[in-house]
Amino acid sequence: MNVLVVGCGALGSLLAFKMVRAKIPVKVLQRQGAQYDALKTGGIRFIDREGRMERVFCEVVPTLDGIEPVDLALVTVKAYQTEEAASVLRGRLSENGVALTLQNGLGNAEILEKTLGAERVAAGICTYGSHRRGPGEIAWGGEGMIRFGPWKAGVDLSWVEALLKQAGMETFLERDPRKALWEKVILNASVNPVSALVRTRNGVLLESPETLALVFQLVEEGVKAAQSAGVEVATEPMKNLVGSVLEKTANNKTSMLQDVESGRRTEIEAILGRLLAYAREKGKELIRMETLYALIRAVEKASEMGPG
Repeated sequence: MNVLVVGCGALGSLLAFKMVRAKIPVKVLQRQGAQYDALKTGGIRFIDREGRMERVFCEVVPTLDGIEPVDLALVTVKAYQTEEAASVLRGRLSENGVALTLQNGLGNAEILEKTLGAERVAAGICTYGSHRRGPGEIAWGGEGMIRFGPWKAGVDLSWVEALLKQAGMETFLERDPRKALWEKVILNASVNPVSALVRTRNGVLLESPETLALVFQLVEEGVKAAQSAGVEVATEPMKNLVGSVLEKTANNKTSMLQDVESGRRTEIEAILGRLLAYAREKGKELIRMETLYALIRAVEKASEMGPG
């Protein structure tokens, strides 16, 4: 079984770490730079909830030239890098190989489908919390789960489910992953921009009545966006899910907060941008999401311009 992790940021590093620890052979595709160098020389360093460090090593490659066909590609790059990832994977999957996107936002599976074919694509969500502490090093941010399913109905992915469970991850195989993707994007849209703007870990959002109220108001707007797209998501269960994830990942920094702190481009377009587009098509206004979208874009612009 040839497993490839495409993009070794916080989530990709966590998945690779868990698989290597479970004796599952895995390669990591990572572009050259500080992260690549750290992984090559020092492996993946994981800091657990008690502050203990564990290190594992896996093969790290900058390209797929010369490697064997891939049975399972775990796509964990940023949403705006999905087209590049799809291009890299073209012709690299084995006869029954699958690319499983566990990325944030909407639209990633559709991009992979155009290049790889629907039968070669799976999509899902991952709510495990982890954050980068530096090149090659990640820290535990909370327990979670993986929900995923085939993009084309009827494709048997039970072997992928078994592999993820072997790696010690709570995993649920869905017949159709689309509703799960919508629930995750509403979760991301409700939490990530708020955490990024107030520069705080998830648990603090629970402790502040003002931020928690804003998070739940954003959930309500996210449900409206889903309805605009013809997807039925119930408001109260969605609020319960968001509250539960915040509790379980209280120590975690969202990916958007990590991007803002590092001066990197965020995934705001794939998250809020997508929801706002669906709402606009139906003439609905999502005032809070519009405001947060504008603020995050302003933060990105300021980062691009640099100090002063």
